[in-house]
Amino acid sequence: MRRKARAILAVTSLLVGGLAAAPFAQAQDRAQDQAQEQTLPGGDGLSVWTADVSHAQMPLLLRAGVDGHEIGRRIPDKGTAPVELYLTGDQAATLRGQGVHLTEKKISKRTTERLKAAGDGVFRPYSGKNGLQEEILRLGQAHPDITKVVSIGKSLTGQDILALKLSKGAKKIPDGEKPATLYASNQHAREWITPEMTRRLLHYYLDNYGRTEQITKLVDRSELWFVLSANPDGYDYTFKDPANRLWRKNLRDNNGDGKITAGDGVDLNRNFSYKWGYDNEGSSPRPASETYRGTGPSSEPETKALDAFEKRIGFKYAINYHSAAELILYGVGWQVATPTPDDVIYRSLAGTPENSAIPGYRPQVSSELYTTNGEADGHAANVNGVMMFTPEMSTCQTASAVDPDDPWNPADCQSVFNFPDDEKLIQREFAKNIPFALSVAESSLHPDRPASSVGIPAPDFTPDTFATSYARGEGQEVAVTARRSLRDKRLNYRVDGGRTHTEPLTPWTGGERYGGDDNIRFDQYRAQVEDAGVGSKVQVWFTGRTRDGASTSSKPFTYTVAERPRADTLVLADEGGTAPARHLAAYTKALADNGREAAVWDVAKQGAPHALGVLGHFETVLWYTGANRPGGPTLLAVRDYLNEGGKLVTSGELAGGSSRVGPADTDDFSQYYLGAYGRTSLKAPTKFTGAGPLKGLSASLADAAGNPLDAAGSYALTSDNLPPAQFPQFTSAAAGDYQGPRPPSQPYEGDWMAAAQHQDSAWMRLA
Repeated sequence: MRRKARAILAVTSLLVGGLAAAPFAQAQDRAQDQAQEQTLPGGDGLSVWTADVSHAQMPLLLRAGVDGHEIGRRIPDKGTAPVELYLTGDQAATLRGQGVHLTEKKISKRTTERLKAAGDGVFRPYSGKNGLQEEILRLGQAHPDITKVVSIGKSLTGQDILALKLSKGAKKIPDGEKPATLYASNQHAREWITPEMTRRLLHYYLDNYGRTEQITKLVDRSELWFVLSANPDGYDYTFKDPANRLWRKNLRDNNGDGKITAGDGVDLNRNFSYKWGYDNEGSSPRPASETYRGTGPSSEPETKALDAFEKRIGFKYAINYHSAAELILYGVGWQVATPTPDDVIYRSLAGTPENSAIPGYRPQVSSELYTTNGEADGHAANVNGVMMFTPEMSTCQTASAVDPDDPWNPADCQSVFNFPDDEKLIQREFAKNIPFALSVAESSLHPDRPASSVGIPAPDFTPDTFATSYARGEGQEVAVTARRSLRDKRLNYRVDGGRTHTEPLTPWTGGERYGGDDNIRFDQYRAQVEDAGVGSKVQVWFTGRTRDGASTSSKPFTYTVAERPRADTLVLADEGGTAPARHLAAYTKALADNGREAAVWDVAKQGAPHALGVLGHFETVLWYTGANRPGGPTLLAVRDYLNEGGKLVTSGELAGGSSRVGPADTDDFSQYYLGAYGRTSLKAPTKFTGAGPLKGLSASLADAAGNPLDAAGSYALTSDNLPPAQFPQFTSAAAGDYQGPRPPSQPYEGDWMAAAQHQDSAWMRLA
C-alpha cells in the first residue's frame, strides 16, 4: 500500500530522555531565491578567476550559478583544490565576501599575440564568408545524393539553425524513416572545439562513404544528422571581440536595454521543459548567472527548435558535444546519484572510468557530482524518447600539454575553453572521439542491443540483490532491471531448495519523487516472493524470451529471512566506523517508554540496509548517526524508502547537513527530503519545544557523558528559501524551537525578520 512520505529531523548530541525533534528556522530569509529580481543596465564582463576551494565552499559556487560540470575537478575530502571560474567583478566580490579567495587570471598581451601568430586559423564563426553555415550549404550541394540541408528553426536574432542529413537517398526518403542519430554541438557559445568536432565527424563520414564497410552501412541504413551550432548567435558573438570570448549563453536581452551585457543571455542547456527550475542549484533564476534558466520552460527559440526537431525525426540516439571537463555524461541530472534502467545501455556505450569509450574522459551519471535541471539530455530522453550523451571535451590545459615542443603551454591558457588553434591538436582530439561516435550510430540500427566500442555488454537482466530480508513471514518484493523487448518476463524462486515458484514481472511505475522515467530500452520490474519463513534461504532468478524466442535468464542470488521482533518501527544505527553501535539501547528504550517495540539494524555490523529487503517492511524508520555524518550508502537506501511512502525520524549531531554520497559531498537529501536548507550549530540549548505535528512535545537538553551539547542543529527552512508556490515538492514546516541561543537566521526578538543578500546586476523588492 502506498503511503505518503513524511520525514522528521531530530538532532541532539544524544537522544536524552525521550524522542525530540530539532527546530527548523522560522526566519523568512528569502533573500537569495524568492526575491523578485530585475536586471539593471550595465555590469562588467566575464573574467577568468582561479581559487583554491574546499568541499564546504562548493555550495557557494553552485548557488552563484557556476556550472559544476565545468569545474571538472573532484575536490578532496580534506584540504582544497584549484578551480577555474567565469565571473563578473561583482560576482567575484560576492564570493570573496563569503570567504572564497579569488585571483583574476590574466594573460599578457605579449603571450596573446604570440599565440595568435602561432594559430592555424581553424576556428571560425557560424555566419559570414567561409563560416560554418556556408560550409554546411556547400557540402549539401556537393553531395546531393546522400545529403539534405534543412533549417530546424530560427535563432533569437533570426539566423537559420541548420542541420545536415546524411543518408542514402536523403532527399527522396522521408525524414525519420530510417533509424536516426543526432550529432549536436555548441549549445554554449564559448565551447569552440565542439562545432569543430561535429564538422570533422561529418567530413569523416563523407570521406569514407563507399570506402569502408562500417561507414557505408551506416549511411545506407540509417540517418545521421549534424547540427554544428545550436547557439549560432552566441557563437558568433564570441568572435566579435576578444572581450566576448567566454560568453556562454544566447543573446537574450534580459533587461531590454538594447545592449548585451553580463546580466543578459539564457543558458540553453537549462531551458528545456523537463525538470525545468526543479531547484536553484541545478539552474539559476538570476539573469546574471551563467546557468540562468530563462523566464519559463522552452522560453528561447533555440530550445524550441531543437525540441521540435527531435520530435519530428524521432532519433534513437544523440550526442550533444560540450566542453571542457573531460567527461562522458549520461542519465539523471536533476538529483544526485540516481541510477535508472537505461543506465545499462549508457554504461555499455560510454564505458567505465577504468575502460572509457573516449580515452581521457570519465564516464559517469550526470549527477554524480553536481546537479543540473532543464538540460538537453533529460528532456531528450523523457520527453522525446532520445537516448542522449554529453561528452565534455578536453580542456585547453590538457591539449596544450600534449607536445612539449609545440608553441602551446598550459600556463598560457586563458581558460579551459580556449582550445589551442592548432590543426594537429584539434585533429588528435577529434580522432579519439571517433570510435564512440560511430558506436552510438551503430546502436541506432538495434537500439536495445548497443554496439559497445569497449566491449561492455548490456545484460538482459540486472537483479537488485540483497542478502538479508526482514520480511518475517510477509511477502518480499524483489526487483530487476530488464530489457523491455523481452517477452514472458518472470520471477523464479526456491525456498530452502524446494520446488521452483514463478510469478510474472510487472513494470515499476515509480515512487513519489523518482522512478518510472529514463526507461526507453530497459525498465525496472517487480514481483513478490511468498511463503518464506524466518530462517529460510530463498534463491531468486529471472527469466524471459528474446524477440527470436530464445530463452534468457539472470544469475541467481540468495537471501536469508532473518529473525527480528514483530514491530512496525526499525532503529537504524549508523554511528560510523566498524565497531558495534553503542547507543542502540537508548533509542529502543525511548521507543519502548512510548509503547513502541522496535527491530534494529546496525550498519557497522550489517552494512547499509536494502530498501526493499529491510526498510520496506516498516512503517517508520528511526535513523540515528551519533556524532558522525550520515553514511552515503545508507542515505541512498533511506531516500529510496521515503520515495515509496516510508516515514522517517532522523537524529544525530550532524544530521541535516551534508553527506558523502559516492564522490559527491551533498546536502540535497537534507534540503529536499528533510526540509533543512542550511544547518547552524548552537551551543548548549537547554530545552526543545515542538511545533506543528510535534506541538505539545518538550524535552530538557543537557550534556551527555563524554559528549557536551555544543553543536545542536538549527536549520533554515527549505520552504523559506524555495517558496512552496514555486517549489511545492519541497514544502516543509518548522518542527519546533530551542530555548537558549538563537541562530543568525532567526530574529533576535519577535517572530519574523527580513534579510537580503547582494545579487549581481539585480535589485530586490520585498513584497
